[in-house]
Amino acid sequence: MVKKEVKHKIPEYCIELGLRIREYRKSKNITIEEIAFKAGIDAQNLRKYELGKQEMRISMLKRIADAFDISVSELLNF
Repeated sequence: MVKKEVKHKIPEYCIELGLRIREYRKSKNITIEEIAFKAGIDAQNLRKYELGKQEMRISMLKRIADAFDISVSELLNF
């Protein structure tokens, strides 16, 4: 019997969080590259988070918020 690979479905809240991060970044006229550099992550990974294609850990959310110079709660409430 062959195992079927089941793609892990990203939860809706991850997609919404990514959109919130993207909206905040754009409202401040900051590029993905700038925030990724400040957060110490790869721009491609940040792009995946913004598009809701990859789940993020809380520690990553904290690094992104720090890169914006705001708190996590401010980022979540944007």
